[in-house]
Amino acid sequence: MSLRIRLVLSIALLLLVSLATGAAAAWLRAEHSVRTEMEAALSVGQHTIGSALAHLAARAPRPNGDPDGDQDIAAALTRLVRAFDGDRHLKVSLRRRGDRAVAVSTLAVPDHPAPAWFVHSLDVPQLSAEVPLPGVSSEGLWLRLETDPAGEVSEVWGELGDDAIMMLLFSALTLPMVYWTLGRALRAVDRLSKAFAQVAETGMETARPVAEAGPPELRRLAVGFNRMIERLAAAEARNRRLHEQLQTIQEEERADLARDLHDEVGPYLFAINVDVTGLLAAAERAGDPVAKDQARSAREAVAHVQQEVKAILARLRPPGLSDLGLGAALDNLAAFWRSRRPEVTIAVTVAPNLGLGEAGDTAAYRVVQESLSNAIRHGSPRAITVTVTPAPTGGAEVEVMDDGEGLPPEGSVPNTGYGLRGMAERVAALGGSLEVGNRPEGGVRVRALLAPATQQAA
Repeated sequence: MSLRIRLVLSIALLLLVSLATGAAAAWLRAEHSVRTEMEAALSVGQHTIGSALAHLAARAPRPNGDPDGDQDIAAALTRLVRAFDGDRHLKVSLRRRGDRAVAVSTLAVPDHPAPAWFVHSLDVPQLSAEVPLPGVSSEGLWLRLETDPAGEVSEVWGELGDDAIMMLLFSALTLPMVYWTLGRALRAVDRLSKAFAQVAETGMETARPVAEAGPPELRRLAVGFNRMIERLAAAEARNRRLHEQLQTIQEEERADLARDLHDEVGPYLFAINVDVTGLLAAAERAGDPVAKDQARSAREAVAHVQQEVKAILARLRPPGLSDLGLGAALDNLAAFWRSRRPEVTIAVTVAPNLGLGEAGDTAAYRVVQESLSNAIRHGSPRAITVTVTPAPTGGAEVEVMDDGEGLPPEGSVPNTGYGLRGMAERVAALGGSLEVGNRPEGGVRVRALLAPATQQAA
């Protein structure tokens, strides 16, 4: 889940909690308000009836037992009860002995009554009061006052409903605005994320500065990222130049070692071989079998050392590379493997005048050498094709393809590809690139792009 969605959901949850808290507070206020209103309605009703009864007793005093007077009083009391018709909170009834209703006022009906569950949830008790009529009526009449919270609860329900609608509208408008605002604020984060992913996938060669825009905090991140890639690019360029210099020094040291072995050790080995051959001939003439065997063993040891020196010379300096050129050196390398694996067909094609320079020729030779060795040792190929052609952008393209078993799945074997790593480092030091992968039709394809000699030191 993206950071943007998480923030929006967090804000939505906060709004929901706020709505729930506000609803609980409104419910408590509503219950208190309805209870207070009912108490006030009952108090006002009692005061109104008390005033009316006092006025009635002062205007029409009647002796006890006068039927006409009692009828007049009953009629006046009935009119008093009817005066409360349409009241929203208070119901008044005129009662006779035995709790029989003589007259009952009618409550006002709410336009939008509250749901029954809301009325019950407030739990406002019904208040009542009885008003006796001593000195007013001789027929045992009295008045009862009863509160009814339905009207007040309906009014509160309407107010809460309006508030809830306003809050829902506010939330419905707020969340899209928050989503849009976060999207604009997090664009800088998206740019940084894509830039980091590009650096991780393709390295510093394709890294590009990100726009230094957005909020101040994210702008500082963009500035830091741009400075970082600048320094990393400079460091990578320095490392490449140092690696190139190291490769050059290594090749020079190998050439020096090869010359020393060839010019210093070689003649001594040849002289030893001549001397041992003379000793062997002398032992044969003298008929000394012990001396003859020792001389023969010494000659075999010298021959073995000479073969090892030749092998070391081949590893230190590609045979024929400096004298005959890259094409002849690769032909010698192919002939070396043909003599050992005659069942494998090896075809070599090298374009002339590639302009790679000594370091580039050596890198191309090493790429082909390692690729041939890997293919024959691990791939069981029937045919291998080696081509070295000019690249469209200058320099050369070295390609080695085989029809063997291909590379194993990633992670199925231990990662010990030191040869591949060495090839990649050697090619990168000269400003080139290396690709190694399986071919769709089977086998492995190794492709190296080498920069021309004029660009290798850049």
